[in-house]
Amino acid sequence: MAVIKPMDRTDRRGAGRQILHSEAAFRSLIESVHDYAILMLDPQGIIVTWNPGAEHIKGYSADEIIGQHFSVFYPAEDRQAGKPEFELAVASRTGRFEDENWRLRKDGSRFWANVTITRLNDEAGNLIGFGKITRDLTERRRAEQRYRQLIESVSDYAIFSLDPSGIVTSWNLGAERIKGYSAEEIIGQHFSRFYPPEYLAAGLPAYVLAQAEQNGHWEGEGWRLRKDGSRFWSSAVVTAIRDEDGDLVGFSKVTRDITDRKLLLDQIKEHAAKLELRVKEREQTNADLEAFSYSVSHDLRAPLRAIQGFASALKEDYADTLDATATSYLTTISDSALRMNRLVQDLLNYSRLNRIDIESQPVSVAEALEQARLELADSPGEIAVHVAPGLQVAAHESTLVQVLFNLLSNALKFHLPEVIPKVAVTAAPLDDGSVRISITDNGIGIAPQHQERIFNVFERLHGQETYPGTGIGLAIVKRGMQRMHGKVGLQSADGDGSTFWVELPAVNA
Repeated sequence: MAVIKPMDRTDRRGAGRQILHSEAAFRSLIESVHDYAILMLDPQGIIVTWNPGAEHIKGYSADEIIGQHFSVFYPAEDRQAGKPEFELAVASRTGRFEDENWRLRKDGSRFWANVTITRLNDEAGNLIGFGKITRDLTERRRAEQRYRQLIESVSDYAIFSLDPSGIVTSWNLGAERIKGYSAEEIIGQHFSRFYPPEYLAAGLPAYVLAQAEQNGHWEGEGWRLRKDGSRFWSSAVVTAIRDEDGDLVGFSKVTRDITDRKLLLDQIKEHAAKLELRVKEREQTNADLEAFSYSVSHDLRAPLRAIQGFASALKEDYADTLDATATSYLTTISDSALRMNRLVQDLLNYSRLNRIDIESQPVSVAEALEQARLELADSPGEIAVHVAPGLQVAAHESTLVQVLFNLLSNALKFHLPEVIPKVAVTAAPLDDGSVRISITDNGIGIAPQHQERIFNVFERLHGQETYPGTGIGLAIVKRGMQRMHGKVGLQSADGDGSTFWVELPAVNA
């Protein structure tokens, strides 16, 4: 262990004894310090003591360095500039000198040092020498340089610092690019100059700093000013910076120019507002059309029944006096009135789905399917149902029956003339807590490009002569499932049959 050792030279022995006598009480403490170089100088700057920390940091042993002038630690340019003598003069005059700069080790390598030189007096107040404490801050400086280089290289963010009152103290390239000021123009100015007049009148700059000081940071968006007076939409974060004692020493501020995003969001909001208005207008139009169609459809039923009834009566009562052409005309009139009556009934059913209150309750899948089958008792074909008796779904019973009836009716209808229609119905719970009811047929199938539009009103893929119908059945299915908060889908291929499915929430029996 290195020893705090007095000078050997007789001409400095008196000064050395004085200093050693003053520091004797601290000798054991100083010898135990390895992270700080702690040494003493005589009034001329000659080293008179040397601790283990000094040996560790500077590389000299006590025997090598005691008696040397402390300027040996300074680079040549600092010695030529008289810096060692200047530091002693300041410490002698003011009592203390502190600095950070490069210093030299024994091997000639440089390290970044924090140096504090303190004047030492005797009891009479006379100068007897100096105390000198040195810390090696090379790693910290390197980290600061890396951080500074990183900050300086960022061009998409304005990163700068403020003192506690809001004065700009640093400025990166991103700040220059975004705000238009060079570092020389803005450092020393108050950051409030970036705020538009209405924000200044509202006291926003002071509010931002107060919030950051109170809460640790402030974050917000708003308009800011560039040097040329133009505005940009800013996203900013202000963070309070405190020292080791918790005292506020300033703020860091990070700003992004998000004007493009702001303009895009404004456009989206404007479009959304317009779209919402159009949707409301469309909903009102649809409501008016539905009310009109309901009224017309309802009023058409009586005259249609009259047309069909009188046409049938003519055929029956005057069959002997009518020729074949007249009989054919009456048949056409009767069939057309019947078809129109079915269309009106489907339109009424479709409109009814929008008007009635749909309240879901537990419905037995098997019973709903049985009711739908009873309405198709006269239809040719086979329907095989494989559904557990206790399976229940949350649905509106009459609506579910109508949906299943339409799907079963289509499954029996759309087949080739020479093929006996066969339909398989299954129902099974899914992992998401719903039940899927699937209706599979051996019919003509549906090409993928047509599978979306067949659920629209009056969409037909075949002529009335080939497959009669109103073109409303699947629209009723879709609307009914929407009202019951269910789903409907289709798996099919042209010429390969179809599987229509509906999903509804499961209900525990």
